[in-house]
Amino acid sequence: MILKLGSGKVRIMDYEKFFNDVKNWILECNSQAIKLGFGNDDFWNWVVNSLGELSTKYNSHPLVMAQTNMLLNWLEDTWEEVKNET
Repeated sequence: MILKLGSGKVRIMDYEKFFNDVKNWILECNSQAIKLGFGNDDFWNWVVNSLGELSTKYNSHPLVMAQTNMLLNWLEDTWEEVKNET
């Protein structure tokens, strides 16, 4: 998709590629949670760093930023649920 911005700049994004990267990130996130432990600092460092890399890959496109924020919020909410169950 090509978006013309008010500044005259053009922003191009391959949505299919992006959402495929999101799917792959979620699968890798599951693997990292098992490998490192969901409550482990190494896991959360991986989450923040890998979401940052994903955002950078797509030039911090507004959709990408919203999606990465949603993923982080979802993980944080899930972690709170897990902590409250114990």
